[in-house]
Amino acid sequence: MPLTFNKKDSKELLRQNKRMYFSYSYLNKEKTRLTNLILSQTVNLKDPLFKQKRMLHPELIDKALKLKNIDESHAKEMEDIPNRNRKINKLKRLIAMIQDESIGLCQGYLTQMKVLIYQNKMHVFEERTEKYQPHELLNDLDFRTRIMQFDYDRYMFDEFTPESFLDYLIFEKVQRHTTYIRSYDARVLIPEADACGFSGIAYEVEIDGIRECYVTFKGTEADMDYTERSRRKRLDKFLLEGYKDWNYNVNAILVGNDTENRQMMVARDFISYLQNNIQDNCLLYGLGHSLGGHFVQTLQLTDDCFAGGYTLNSAPINLKQVQIINPELFDEATWNKLFELTRDKTNGNIRNSEIKKLLPREYPEIINQSFEQDLTQVFYEIPYTIWIGHKWEYNLNNWKYPFRNHLASYLNAGEIHSYQHFFEQLFAYLQDSASGAQLMRSSISFLRARVKILHDDIDKPQTTEFFYAYSNYLFESGIFLDRPQQVSDDFSKSQPTMWKSSRREWPFLKSLNMDMLELSVYFHIISGVKYFLNRTPNKIE
Repeated sequence: MPLTFNKKDSKELLRQNKRMYFSYSYLNKEKTRLTNLILSQTVNLKDPLFKQKRMLHPELIDKALKLKNIDESHAKEMEDIPNRNRKINKLKRLIAMIQDESIGLCQGYLTQMKVLIYQNKMHVFEERTEKYQPHELLNDLDFRTRIMQFDYDRYMFDEFTPESFLDYLIFEKVQRHTTYIRSYDARVLIPEADACGFSGIAYEVEIDGIRECYVTFKGTEADMDYTERSRRKRLDKFLLEGYKDWNYNVNAILVGNDTENRQMMVARDFISYLQNNIQDNCLLYGLGHSLGGHFVQTLQLTDDCFAGGYTLNSAPINLKQVQIINPELFDEATWNKLFELTRDKTNGNIRNSEIKKLLPREYPEIINQSFEQDLTQVFYEIPYTIWIGHKWEYNLNNWKYPFRNHLASYLNAGEIHSYQHFFEQLFAYLQDSASGAQLMRSSISFLRARVKILHDDIDKPQTTEFFYAYSNYLFESGIFLDRPQQVSDDFSKSQPTMWKSSRREWPFLKSLNMDMLELSVYFHIISGVKYFLNRTPNKIE
């Protein structure tokens, strides 16, 4: 992950290198000491309960050994990193060492140990005397991020039920025991969910007589299923799962057509099932990250089903999709007015206050939290997209991050439409792909055809203008390092072959900045964006 993007900032960072290196070295030694302490204390642990539950002690030791193995593997990896004496190389080595820390995995194994202890020795956990208050968990940032992250990390908790994890998490956050807890998995309850790629889990809990149900909607990021032994099948499943989500993203949110709305239909069925099966007087709360946030917002607009909700780096609502799934939500005049207000978002033409006046109500119970320069913010400048409730944007002071989330500053309405049309055509082309290999082949074939069209038309003024606008946006966002003028000149002289275009005549492709891509993804996922959320947000009205 790059910590900086230009020489001036690099020099400033170099001056802090010794202090950062010292801090990291100290923390790394402490981590090793604590890991060894956990292992030794776990091995030497004696308890009468171990005679009744003979697998409990071995399970605890197994988790502690995994922590030890991670620490030793990290130390071995660090020995293999070149340790050159130049300042910049020392900084690169420090960044590499930090990157190699498996923080999420370590936290997972520690949580597993605590869940095991809580399940079997609940009386050693001290309970507070004050009763649980409504919304206490909902308003806890750490609870929200961890319960949303659980759907991504389920492979780490295969030996536990979702109820076990949540039971411990709730006690950790509020120091009160649950009297009732039950989970609902959409992929188990709704047959169509797995086929279309929808993923959501609901957790119904009762604490001190207060009943709440937290519905979490998963984002677009596909998980690698490491329980599948075959590497080919594992990758195949990963690619197909990602394709299903992106197919919905493009057709339902980016374009707003009726080609792919199955995930929203399943989401509505899931909510309907919950409403019919949870206890009386149980409040329903929606939580969603990325694509999941889109479900929270859209379901609240169409069905008004949540008593409250939070989203994180959420994708927007597309009014075209809303009209398809609930045409009676507005009368014809209101629909037309909303479409008129959201058709063109260039030149700062985003009229939130006027849009809100046309909605059924204000939805103050929905809070959308996001990194100000997150990838999904681009979607909000696509025609016919809106958000409801509150929008809180977070960022850091005194730093430089090049990603540009305001498309309208670089592309006009026609160019944005072309961007939508490109992805609509791509996923239409991919719709018959039945395997990961077919997806890859079809994607390459589609891109090859589009590159040829671009090459043939590059001399046309409109094509040149479009190409410059797109490439300039990508350059300004740090995604590519070559300037657009160089790209256009070289590309116009190239031969119409995919190989030559990518290797010789199109240096633009070779200038792809993978560090920037990785960083933009990191700031989008829960484990990255959560570090912004302790700042004061910019509240958008």
